Amino acid sequence: MRRQSGAILAIVGVLGSANIAGAETVEEIAGRQVFHRCQACHSVDPGKLGFGPNLHGIVGRPAASLPTFVYSDGLKSSGLVWNEETLRKWISDNTKLVPGTRMRHVAINDRAEQDYLLAYLKAQSDNMGPAQAQVLLDRAVSFVEREGPQRAFAAFNDRANGGFVARELYVFVFDMKGRYMASGANPALTGTDVLAMKDAEGKELVREMINIAQSAGSGEVDYVWLNRAENKVEHKRSFIRRVGDYIVGVGYYLN
Repeated sequence: MRRQSGAILAIVGVLGSANIAGAETVEEIAGRQVFHRCQACHSVDPGKLGFGPNLHGIVGRPAASLPTFVYSDGLKSSGLVWNEETLRKWISDNTKLVPGTRMRHVAINDRAEQDYLLAYLKAQSDNMGPAQAQVLLDRAVSFVEREGPQRAFAAFNDRANGGFVARELYVFVFDMKGRYMASGANPALTGTDVLAMKDAEGKELVREMINIAQSAGSGEVDYVWLNRAENKVEHKRSFIRRVGDYIVGVGYYLN
């Protein structure tokens, strides 16, 4: 471990902080070397299956949200989102973070190696998709039912520590009159009446969500919305579900 860590640090020392536009940073190159220890079980190639779950897009993803992998009950019930903090804890001691996990791996406790691995994994990403949005919605609905609306809405609005923001995914809540009760994208919207709100193409999306919630209890709505992560307007699809007098939703971008 020490010998390999020293070799990686030497690579960083030789390359310095140089970076060519469109190419890997030196941290990502070093992280790729660290990732070699993970390749027996994991891949970062999009869609490639392995003994462990695919790690493409892992940073910012809700845990246990890939439909192509069978996760342990412990990980499925953990409520984790894979951010820098939770990934550091996982690669240091995964059984401590998630008791009952089936995953066994070689712990990486060297802080520099963790930094390089995280830099590499962050570079392997795409937008979140329907599977991740559905997992986040399921968690949000369960949280409302278990903890009650007020505590849940506070968590949904807490972008830093609430546990319900996963990169460009977030939870939003309307009441049946079209008022924002929570918005992980912009908590300041809480309490705002948006019943007549239209998207960039003139669609009254909140009215449609209310109609679906009243008639079917759950469904999906397509509209055009600002992707804050990319700072551009894109087509979006939101899954919604009625919980008592509220509509809970999570959307993902279709581009």
